[in-house]
Amino acid sequence: MDGEPVTLAAVPAGKGARLAISWGLGNELHVVDLHDMVATAAQAESTASVVQWGSLSAGQRRIAYDSLGAYQQLQQASLELLMPEAWAQAARYSKTVGAVLAADGVRGAEATAEELATLQERALWELLALFFLESSSSGGGVQGWAAQDLARWLRANAAAVAGGVGAAPLPPQLAASLREAALPEAAPQYWPTLARLVALGWIDEAVELLGLHSAWLRYDGSAAGEGAAGDEAARAAVAALEATTLLLRRFPLLAAAGTAPPAVGRAFSAPSEFAQFRRTWQAQAAALERDSRLWGTAEAAGEGATAAGLRAVLAVLAGEEGALAQATANWAELLVAQLLHIYPTARPQAELRQLLQRCFDAGCGASAPEFLQVLAAALEACCELDAQATMRVCSAFCSDWFMAHAPVLLSAHPAGASVLARELPHLGGSQVEFYTLEYAASLMPHAPTWPLAAAYLAWCPAHGQSALEALLHALPLHAADPWPAQKAAELASYHGLARAEQDVLRTQGVLCWQAGHPGAALAWLACCSDAARIDAALAPLAKAVSAGEGSAHAAALEALQPLLEALPPGSANAALLAVHRLLERGSSDGSASSSGGGGGSVRGMHAAVAALAQLPEAMRDSCLQLVCGTLPAMPPGALGEADVLWLLQWLLSAEARLPRGKQDQGGAAGLASAIQVARLALVRSLAAAHMQQQRGVAPAGQQQPRQLGAPA
Repeated sequence: MDGEPVTLAAVPAGKGARLAISWGLGNELHVVDLHDMVATAAQAESTASVVQWGSLSAGQRRIAYDSLGAYQQLQQASLELLMPEAWAQAARYSKTVGAVLAADGVRGAEATAEELATLQERALWELLALFFLESSSSGGGVQGWAAQDLARWLRANAAAVAGGVGAAPLPPQLAASLREAALPEAAPQYWPTLARLVALGWIDEAVELLGLHSAWLRYDGSAAGEGAAGDEAARAAVAALEATTLLLRRFPLLAAAGTAPPAVGRAFSAPSEFAQFRRTWQAQAAALERDSRLWGTAEAAGEGATAAGLRAVLAVLAGEEGALAQATANWAELLVAQLLHIYPTARPQAELRQLLQRCFDAGCGASAPEFLQVLAAALEACCELDAQATMRVCSAFCSDWFMAHAPVLLSAHPAGASVLARELPHLGGSQVEFYTLEYAASLMPHAPTWPLAAAYLAWCPAHGQSALEALLHALPLHAADPWPAQKAAELASYHGLARAEQDVLRTQGVLCWQAGHPGAALAWLACCSDAARIDAALAPLAKAVSAGEGSAHAAALEALQPLLEALPPGSANAALLAVHRLLERGSSDGSASSSGGGGGSVRGMHAAVAALAQLPEAMRDSCLQLVCGTLPAMPPGALGEADVLWLLQWLLSAEARLPRGKQDQGGAAGLASAIQVARLALVRSLAAAHMQQQRGVAPAGQQQPRQLGAPA
């Protein structure tokens, strides 16, 4: 209702405070009350609140998940809805969604408010399908006649129309109690229920209810010679029951050709045959109602209640408006009763709308529950095939889920497709997209359903991509819960949003880094190839290792080793850690290498040289002590010529960078000596490599020469 204020929630706010409001995810607002800075401490306390609306219950979430597949399948069909194949797709979609809505049903003796709301949405869903979908097919409907279609619709949705299971024409508890009663016809609800069933066309249920009458058990027609000694009351009651039952079993129905025959009644597909049989049948019903001898005998035998009840049924079959009004419980039931018993050949657009208004007034529709008033307005719009009016009526009563899925049914008809596909000037998209965005907004704030929102946004051509990017960027990510980030990155990749995918991965990596989870941080940052943040995350560990504190972090390095080996190139700290790890391993394996088992050590030394080449000069020089301690233990010929030459060039330049005039002081003198020893070991290795070449044996690690500072 436009113009009227809507209260979402009450939030705490101090006197004189200002409210700061910002949007959250979808249907979510973040509210904080702000106080004056000069206020007292008690007054300056602010309260943050989160306001959500349109939240989905457990049953609604089940419907959301179960209906998504059918929705996506229909959207992916990419067929024109006016083509026969497209109509078949829409028909399957309608039945699938109808089954989803009916899956939970009513689990208790009476429907809860949520169950009743779902049943009522199902009733509206099937009503829209009846007019906009089935009537648009060449084989749908019964030549445009509404009586049997609406009767079938009402029977499938009786509890929703009646307002609950207990108010339905034949509640399960009532049926069970009548079956167990010794005298069912004596129950106060027996005869009114029978008349109501007949009025609504539930002939099979009515015949079964007549079969519960105790007269059938009291009368034994096979006994001979009983005469006046027999039960005259039972005989008279059975005679009236048999005549009425026979009439009900021949109740005329109009059905489409090829449909299954009804359990009770005579079905006709040709209108002329139906009309001829109905005239004969009505004459028989009128003759039975006027049979004073039959009814007089029953009344005289003490079966007055049975006679009155059966004559009320015959009055319904005769189409007496007073009897129909008395037998039905609301205007919708009265409409179906009049269609079945007075206007069986009424057409929706020609007569149904006028009959609807008349039954609405006669059935006190203005004071009926809200759903019955919405149903009347929706049925009136359906009679005119007015898709715009139908959407307007449903939007005031139905959920966002319904409004996002119903346009497919309306678009199956040419009248609906032409209206709903028009672009709204103020939105920049169609009505279909508008309601889809509304539904996605209701899914976004909740952890179980925000991936569903992404699935629906994919079918919004105007605003879907920007809305999906906004959703992925605004998701609340946590270091302790990786699933949201994994799902968000997966969705971004699936929809081709590379930038959003990188942002999600980077954000999750930074959160893990801040939470003190370096392994998880490296894994996330490696997925987005963020070398700068990988380098920053490894800086403390690389600094400790360079300072000779690697033993204190041995466990961490061992745990991170698989990740370090898989990191993308570009991180100097990762290369530094790789150099230390490889050289320390080569040093520890030196004795094994010298005895001829050093294949792994050789490969490790070559990898260490490659990692050294990636380091900046200052970081490379910090590895001098470790390199100089490892090279002398290296077996001759373990390195290729290119590696040896590169190491010699680096050691010479590093020796030249030692502080001038201090070569003989403290650690500098020892480092200079170590460099000379390492160079001598490299020369021996180079000589061994040449000798191996002369013998025709390729030295280990042979490769092309590398320039100093060049990448491996």
